[in-house]
Amino acid sequence: MADREALLAIISKLTPASWPADCATQLASSPDYTGDGLVDGQGQSLPSLTKDAWGVTIGVCYRYCDFDRIPFTKNFDFQNFSASFTNYFLPWIALTAQLPYETGNPWSNAMSFCLAVGSPALITFSLTLTILNRFWVRTTFNELHTVAQGNTISSHYSEIAGRVRAMQYLLQEAQQVPLRLSQADGWLSSLIVCPDNTAWWKDLQGRLESTRRGVTASLVAQMTVAGLAYLFTVISSFNASLGDPATALQIASGSMWIWLIPVILGWITVGTQSTHHAITDALSAKRAHRALEFPTPQAQAQLANSSLDYTARQEQCGLVVRSGLTPQLHSNQPRPGAFEAPPHAQLEVPTWMGASVQGDEAALGPIYNYARPFTWWRNAFLFDRTLFQVLDNIKHSRDCQTIHLPTGAHQAWDDNHGSRNLAGDSQSTALYCGLDARAIRAYPTWSELPAEVYKRLFAASVAGLCVQWGTTGASIVIAYKTPTVGFGCRSASYTFYGGLGTAVWLFMMVSMLLSHAVMLRYQDVHERQPTVDFRIKNDPSNPDQYTRSLGHSILCALAVTTRYIGKSLAIINTNLLVLTSIFQFIGLFDNCWCQGNAFGMGADGWVVLFKDAHDLADAAASSWGGGLAMTLTVCVMAYIFFALGSLKR
Repeated sequence: MADREALLAIISKLTPASWPADCATQLASSPDYTGDGLVDGQGQSLPSLTKDAWGVTIGVCYRYCDFDRIPFTKNFDFQNFSASFTNYFLPWIALTAQLPYETGNPWSNAMSFCLAVGSPALITFSLTLTILNRFWVRTTFNELHTVAQGNTISSHYSEIAGRVRAMQYLLQEAQQVPLRLSQADGWLSSLIVCPDNTAWWKDLQGRLESTRRGVTASLVAQMTVAGLAYLFTVISSFNASLGDPATALQIASGSMWIWLIPVILGWITVGTQSTHHAITDALSAKRAHRALEFPTPQAQAQLANSSLDYTARQEQCGLVVRSGLTPQLHSNQPRPGAFEAPPHAQLEVPTWMGASVQGDEAALGPIYNYARPFTWWRNAFLFDRTLFQVLDNIKHSRDCQTIHLPTGAHQAWDDNHGSRNLAGDSQSTALYCGLDARAIRAYPTWSELPAEVYKRLFAASVAGLCVQWGTTGASIVIAYKTPTVGFGCRSASYTFYGGLGTAVWLFMMVSMLLSHAVMLRYQDVHERQPTVDFRIKNDPSNPDQYTRSLGHSILCALAVTTRYIGKSLAIINTNLLVLTSIFQFIGLFDNCWCQGNAFGMGADGWVVLFKDAHDLADAAASSWGGGLAMTLTVCVMAYIFFALGSLKR
């Protein structure tokens, strides 16, 4: 080969023991290589080896530099692998420990990890939805709190303002669990109205505040290590390694994980409960007072004089952490003021092929907040309406009368009795907050949902997709624009990761909507037939059984199938991200097929062999700078959005 001396001179300038240097050495040492297949920086053929030559065609690479000539074991350098693995991969893996889990068991925690890492869009959607829900609660309950602090209400019952704040705090914190409200035995109205429950609400808020997750030393340490590792890579690349493909790929790999920083900081800012059982413990830690049924004539006189507290102190059942249907009250109550409902057990809906049709709405943990927008809104709306009714009654000096008068009548407020004006039996207490005849549904119908709920879902979707593709897209840009320009192993795997992450989010959203439609059908059956027992099967003689129709069964099948597809894709995508990062460090992508971008260019691909980092600097500056600017802008803007949405007002 006439240009062999020139080729050897080029090899001496390349990074020793790198794949391009090894491939160029193979060309120089092959007696049958005649200098064919040379290309310039645009992949155009060159007749001879000149300063314009960048590399060779992929066909030439296959003949002289394939695995039989340069085996994978020759690419692997343990020292380089350990340095890259320790500095650019382990910090990110360690940082995933700070993601919000709180699901209650190892398998669910592992699934939560896969859903988060496999789909940044999904966990960002849950985070954004949580923030927007909190913002709506703060705005709504601030108005109620302002009303509660008015002169008339505060003079009648000043502690009602504290109860408003406690209910607001519960709604904010309870997004990570399925919360159900129930009027069975008159519990919910008792919690809302009875003055004896003031201490219970204060204790509930105090317990939730004490178990709220805060900033820990481990969080600070892991966040600092991951951030500094990425920062040092960027600084060193622009100072000393601009154009080095290996450095570019380290930056691209780090950009694939950097979404962890704003998302984790966002969850810390918005706040979550530190354990899966914190809300359950807070709700059951202290006994509450329940207004009893309509008293006997002898007790009525005592109640009228406020000399008897006609309540029972028990473990409350009006607010419980569980999923499924809310038991509807029997239409024909056996006693005046009774609020009897069927047991929860008979409302257990059947599975489909052994899988729950309720979906992730029943799962514990913040990442599953995406599945609770409708049931959470129903609870918040009911609290809002009942509190508004109570405040209106106090404002107009109506007491919670203990002697039953014609419907709509109330005794005048007696300032001598103070908070005892709110004491009453179960029926008058329910009437006072508007729960005497109002059905408490867990699942709102589609027509009940206001436009603002759908707007929050849309805004959360936009935020999730922006974070997903704002960080993944930067990695794609850097890998794609680093010569050889085009879709190769790295840029294609990043694109595939982003696409799968989006698909996970889409499947889980569709599954959530389908599960809601499934449960609406069960709820409709239960409302029409409160004694129905969904556990009974194949008993035509039993009027309390329910058999799923074909349409209902198809909905169940679709809800379960889409959920399982989404979670399967999340597991695959998580493994893809981890393996892609590891493959880069062990040199598995250092081969003709990957270096020549055969994935996107096919036989027209070519590999860079004759240019070092200095020669590639001009080509790399714009793509690296653009990718980094894109990543940092998305991360900074995302956290600013999360922080502003979480501000107390």
